[in-house]
Amino acid sequence: MTSRARTRIQAVALLGAAAFALTMPTQAPSQALTVSGYADLFAYVDKLGSGNKEFYFDNYHVNLIMIGKITGDLFAAVELEYEHGGEETALEYGYFGYTGFKDVRIMAGKFIVPFGRFNKDIHPTPINKVPDRPLGFGDVLPQTYNDVGLWISGAKAMNDDARFVFDVFMVNGLLGKDGGSIRSMRDNDREIADYGRDDDKALGGRLGFELPYQGFDIGASAYRGRYARTKDLEDLGLVLLGLDASYQKNGFALRGEVVRASQDASAGDLTKTGGYVQASYWLTERVEPVIRYSTQEFPSDKDDLGRMVLGLNFQVSPASIVRLAYLLNSEKAAFKKDNNALVAQFNVLF
Repeated sequence: MTSRARTRIQAVALLGAAAFALTMPTQAPSQALTVSGYADLFAYVDKLGSGNKEFYFDNYHVNLIMIGKITGDLFAAVELEYEHGGEETALEYGYFGYTGFKDVRIMAGKFIVPFGRFNKDIHPTPINKVPDRPLGFGDVLPQTYNDVGLWISGAKAMNDDARFVFDVFMVNGLLGKDGGSIRSMRDNDREIADYGRDDDKALGGRLGFELPYQGFDIGASAYRGRYARTKDLEDLGLVLLGLDASYQKNGFALRGEVVRASQDASAGDLTKTGGYVQASYWLTERVEPVIRYSTQEFPSDKDDLGRMVLGLNFQVSPASIVRLAYLLNSEKAAFKKDNNALVAQFNVLF
């Protein structure tokens, strides 16, 4: 087995605690506990070419993941975040899961909302091939978006090389100000009187089709919920629609994703769109160049952005990778030399 293959196997453990739990032996003793996680260190040089160039380090993540078998088909999953050198600590997810039904898993608690692929599966630094998030996956779909509620996940094989996968969820939902930033609507999962939640819940899910042996998958996602209420008690809704696809073969990987938000607002409805396309190829067992272009379009032209990322990844060991990336940022399709960045990242699995 090559070192790159071993790294991929280790990274699969970070794609979601529910999937990981299915790999636990059914004969494992009660109260079995598996502990893993990842950490990373960033070096940034921002605003290249300007008089305000910044250089700084960031210990972005030290995340601890714990999967505990409670009894029979019942397990618990927890990920604790320790970010930015300790400035932020949070519970990424913490939920109970049940795997007693064929092809179906049921989870309840706080989880990463399964909308698209980047938010749920791709964002951890050992998996994300570029040391930043794509445009649109911060302010349109507010990655990492986690919430409290119920989640059902499953798969149905069509033949030996084709299957449908699905996720459906009911959560408290994104909650914020009339016409406000979608990113600021995270972490409002309690009954907040100023926003008038009452008993409304958000619904959504993802339906995907996979050809695992061909390296192809495609999926569509949706989310709908009320995010605010006006002084006149008018409900303001938020609808997110997404499409994702990927192809991987012989060291080559091509991935793309788009998300569109339709946001009600008393001053006029808002439409926000973001997406990316990314290609990578393992030149050797250790060296992988990457290119990603992402974009976001907002009602205000000044918020329309584009970003080209040129990256090079070097696998140090089966559990660690160094990533180098040059970020070329654009506004209104014009690249600005004084707004670019150079990023180096070291990440490790444990």
